[in-house]
Amino acid sequence: MSTVGFLILHGFAGDVHEVLPLARYLHEQGYVIECPTLEGHGLGRRFLARSTRQQWVRSAEEAYKRLQMRAETIIVIGFSMGGLLAFHVARKYPVQLLFTINTPYKYWDLKQVWRNLRKDPAMHLSRYWRSTRKIPLRSMLQFRRLLAETKPLLPEVTCPYVILQGKEDDTVKAISAVHLQKQVGSSQVTVQYFAHSGHLLLQGTEAAEAIRFIDEQVKRYLADNLPEG
Repeated sequence: MSTVGFLILHGFAGDVHEVLPLARYLHEQGYVIECPTLEGHGLGRRFLARSTRQQWVRSAEEAYKRLQMRAETIIVIGFSMGGLLAFHVARKYPVQLLFTINTPYKYWDLKQVWRNLRKDPAMHLSRYWRSTRKIPLRSMLQFRRLLAETKPLLPEVTCPYVILQGKEDDTVKAISAVHLQKQVGSSQVTVQYFAHSGHLLLQGTEAAEAIRFIDEQVKRYLADNLPEG
């Protein structure tokens, strides 16, 4: 069997810790892992403000090329904005299987924000306030332009595609999964919702279930498409 590698991409204004539980699990299963920190991320607000959407795409593409030197079968997993970058990679390079996790087509579910604030105002208000202070306006505009530029490219994504979406996501509207399913060019699209999960799906109460689902999808794909031996 050919060597299987995973490119795992974190989200906007985040870092690899967002996807670390999944990366660790897949590494323990013996897969080759490439999990880069995107340009300008992980170093604070000032560095994020200096980076551009083109640099984020380039970070993903360079990581793909590194992985390509170590693996023949490449599976790409993008969390949140990392999913947008994964689309750019999948339309340009050979990708055997694509996953996105809470990736936006539409963002900021204000109804879910309000439900969160009613449920636990102290915790969520503090979280939203930290988020606004963490993200420079310039970076937010870069993200919005990346989203707008990615949408027309979706029909060019033709590899098998699996969507994971938390139903209680306040950052990405859950309806995004439906739009992504309709817009991609792939004829093989699977959508899985997680009823009790917010945006940080891989850090939440259904993280183990999400990782198990990904593992099952991967094993099914490999069994159906790669020769044994």
